[in-house]
Amino acid sequence: MDRQITIPALAEVDLTNCDREPIHISGHIQPHGVLLVVREPELEILQVSENTQDLLGFDAKSAIGKNLSLLFDRAQLEKFTACLEKENLKTVNPIKVSVEKAGQSLEFDCIIHRLEGFLMVELELSTTTENLSIFSFYHSVRSTVSQIQSATTLKDLCQQTVKEIRRISKFDRVMVYQFDPDGNGAVIAEDKTENLTPFLGLNYPSTDIPKQARKLYSLNWLRLIPDINYQPVPLVSGNNSITNEPVDLSFCVLRSVSPIHIEYLQNMGVAASMSISLIKDQKLWGLIACHNYTPKYLNYEVRAACEFIGQVMSLELQSKEGNEDYDYKLYLKSIQTKIFEDISTAENLSEVFGKCQHNLLEAVNAQGAAIIFGENCYLVGKTPQGESLKYLTKWVQTNLTKEIFYTDSLIKFYPEAEGFKETVSGCLAVAISPIQKIYVLWFRPEVIQTVNWAGNPKKQVEIDEDGSPRLSPRKSFELWKENVSCQSLPWKQCEIEAALEFKKAMINIVLRQAEKLNKLNTALEASIAREREKTAHLKIAMSELQRAQTQLVQSERMSSLGQLVAAVAYEVTNPINFIYGNLTYANEYSEKLINLLQLYAQHYPSPSSEIQGEIEAAEVEFIVEDLPKLLGSMKVGANRIREIVQSLRNFSRIDEAEIKPVDIHDGLDSALLILSNRLKPKPDRPAIHLIKEYGSLPLVECYAVEINQVFMNVLANAIDSLEDAFVNKHLSSHRRGKEEPAKSGQIQIVTEVCPGEKAVAVRIKDNGWGMEETVCKKIFEPFFSTKPVGKGAGIGLTISHEIVVEQHGGKLICISAPGEGTELIIEIPLSQIHRKPIVK
Repeated sequence: MDRQITIPALAEVDLTNCDREPIHISGHIQPHGVLLVVREPELEILQVSENTQDLLGFDAKSAIGKNLSLLFDRAQLEKFTACLEKENLKTVNPIKVSVEKAGQSLEFDCIIHRLEGFLMVELELSTTTENLSIFSFYHSVRSTVSQIQSATTLKDLCQQTVKEIRRISKFDRVMVYQFDPDGNGAVIAEDKTENLTPFLGLNYPSTDIPKQARKLYSLNWLRLIPDINYQPVPLVSGNNSITNEPVDLSFCVLRSVSPIHIEYLQNMGVAASMSISLIKDQKLWGLIACHNYTPKYLNYEVRAACEFIGQVMSLELQSKEGNEDYDYKLYLKSIQTKIFEDISTAENLSEVFGKCQHNLLEAVNAQGAAIIFGENCYLVGKTPQGESLKYLTKWVQTNLTKEIFYTDSLIKFYPEAEGFKETVSGCLAVAISPIQKIYVLWFRPEVIQTVNWAGNPKKQVEIDEDGSPRLSPRKSFELWKENVSCQSLPWKQCEIEAALEFKKAMINIVLRQAEKLNKLNTALEASIAREREKTAHLKIAMSELQRAQTQLVQSERMSSLGQLVAAVAYEVTNPINFIYGNLTYANEYSEKLINLLQLYAQHYPSPSSEIQGEIEAAEVEFIVEDLPKLLGSMKVGANRIREIVQSLRNFSRIDEAEIKPVDIHDGLDSALLILSNRLKPKPDRPAIHLIKEYGSLPLVECYAVEINQVFMNVLANAIDSLEDAFVNKHLSSHRRGKEEPAKSGQIQIVTEVCPGEKAVAVRIKDNGWGMEETVCKKIFEPFFSTKPVGKGAGIGLTISHEIVVEQHGGKLICISAPGEGTELIIEIPLSQIHRKPIVK
């Protein structure tokens, strides 16, 4: 429906009061969970949401001042306390806990974070009993991330993202909502059920999302409202509460939202919503908005997957937006090149303007330009005339305080522009030299446009019962068309950058004429700083992309290693067995022939001259002596090949997908055999010495392929450490207290039965330089790596830790210090109590 905007002006009502609503300190939460504010280290409850009776079975006021042991038993409290030792609490969320209520055990997802010196503990009823492993999470998002990264344009990226988010979350409608420079939003991608009216192409005013809400979107990647018709739950405090100020709920997933926003969603007919932030260059670029028309709750795992997809899309925005208008950017570059050629041969600015005026408009796709040079003015194309131009240039000289000024609606900044809007509605201006009053202004004419709004974009004012005015979100979201005048086509980023490049080139001319040397240095330093900042951002983005890509391929690469090794071993086994078996017969046949020759020589000591000549020519005596040695050497070589093949089969154990007793030493030796080439001397270093101190170990019940993978990861890391230490001349000695430097790399492997005889330990120690304590604590965290970008994804030891600790109930411990090398201790129980299939 087409309508006209006819809202009367009410000067007494402040239409920006939504921007001042303190939504981060509302003092309320949504009712589908419980919030506790806790003081550490006592774990004393200082505040708690009022709904504990419904969800946990005890009165909220009675919990104030008590310990978290009110909720958790001793084992769970120890598990909870251990999680608090992590530097980044987000890596342990959610903590799976159970709470007894009326004799029934309820499972909860416990989500924790710290803010303002206190611990915020949120509990949501859990839909799963176990945390999602790194393998499962990888498989859940691998295909989605691959499709998002394969998008070639911004449009494809957005459409692919909403499609995947909706597939995972099952929301009725998922949209990408992009902000313009004025804060207005536009729906640029949408995926929905067929019966819903499309929102694609609709615009929403900036007032729909107040400033403080945008700030929270920048801090928190995801916000969920399972049921907009919920009743907010207040927080209960005791006499010894935190402070007199309301508690900050900015990072709480249960935070109650603004009543105005709830009314907004109700007017849209939405029953549940979820928002995922899109961040580019540390600024809020847009949102992934999800709507459902019935209440809908998503558990933590699904929300985490959606949040991860939003982060991946945010990383991709830089490159996809950079690819937009690629051909047009090349054209602008060619125009710039022509201008720079003219500038490079010019002696003064007057000559520059004379040479490049025909390219000046094309450089930024403008219809007019004015070059102000002191009291002189050079005009090109369609420009204001006379007094209009004079006052406009004075306004620019007074108000241009930044590097560049640009707008597609000059009337918003300079109301007098309405008098010449047909010529100038858009303006782009740069200051070449404010001291000498040198400016360049580009102009674009008015282009009347029709903007499709989702309802009347002006905020409605209602009168309360007491007669006071109150802002109310619009109740209709039907198509509202607005004819926009006094506005030009918007300036593209590449055009703005072209103007800045032109400015830099012009500054060089000015500086050659009059500016002091320190002015030049300042401009160059500022330019270098900006380029360094851009380079730093690009390096960070590339690093994150490489880590994400490495993560996606690492698991498949490692899982296929065993199959490859097994296939090679299988193909080699039959031929080598055939050769080895036939060597025995060849040896017997050669012995018979030699005996026959010797017998012949005894009975016929004087053969004919012809036979004697053949004997001497063939060197029969040498053959008789050397042939047994040759066959013996061949048999030794064939036997060595059989041993290598057997080691490869032991390493792959492709037929052992289930737990079974194995010899740990077989796995170690197989891994060492595969890595043996890396132990040999290289042109830049001597051989790496191997010290094996194997104890007498019983058979160990385990997943052999996975344990072999752990040995391979740990030994390969030890070799990497030694090679790096040798290059940097940082080899340490295994013997503490010795100051003389080590001359070669050394790996020591010790196996033993642990005290109590319930587990075995494999200790692998190298004499590399070692690690700081802070680094040592992080090496098992996902994506943490001490290696340069491209040489390690930071998940090898994470996977090893999960195999040893999670799948086998063992321990993986790192002991290291600078100058003392690194030792990893792998402890594996002799028998497995909980036999679970390995997720691949």
